[in-house]
Amino acid sequence: MEQRSPGLLLQAIPYLGKKKILKILTPDAGLISLLVKTVRDASLLTPFCLAEWVYKKGQKDLHVLIDASLSDGLLQLKTSYPRLCAAGQIAQELLHAQMPGVYSPELFVLVCSIFQKIGSFDHPEVLVALFRLKWLQQDGLLAFRSTCSVCKGAARQLHAGESYCLSHAQPYGWTLSEQEWAHVEQLLTLRTFTGLNKLTPEHSLYPKLVSFFLEALYRS
Repeated sequence: MEQRSPGLLLQAIPYLGKKKILKILTPDAGLISLLVKTVRDASLLTPFCLAEWVYKKGQKDLHVLIDASLSDGLLQLKTSYPRLCAAGQIAQELLHAQMPGVYSPELFVLVCSIFQKIGSFDHPEVLVALFRLKWLQQDGLLAFRSTCSVCKGAARQLHAGESYCLSHAQPYGWTLSEQEWAHVEQLLTLRTFTGLNKLTPEHSLYPKLVSFFLEALYRS
């Protein structure tokens, strides 16, 4: 059965000589795998790009690409190593944690929006942090608040997706400084990429967010 869907190419894997398997994030089918024998436009085989993909569904998780048309080559994000690394980090986390066939339109919109903006950011690591936090929010794994979920005091710790003050800190939680907490709050409340692009990176925070993000995904 023939299917048509927009999608973001995350990975292209060589397969049996000149063939390739494309890993593509779509809004309606989640993460899909397409077997490619030939393609008219070679840019469609290079991560990262947005395209309209036409494919024939296979009996299992591997489908066959019939045709594709490029929507956005995302060339600007490929102009610097930090930007490309940021896109690669997001892609690897999606490939590792997003299950095939999971309906994910909100995640697709989030990721595409970020990929289209990475090329204009001086500090693309800010967008990687945004991606991790927003994904957890969308999946119901993060209920970030400025106040403690127990006493309504100023929150400074994340644990099991909830926010706690230092007086009610939980064992093995992730405690943040006041400045780090404010940075997370800005990431989650700023409504425009222009505002996000003005943020000063909080480098002490980002390794903590990686650990919290991975812990939350495994816990789910």
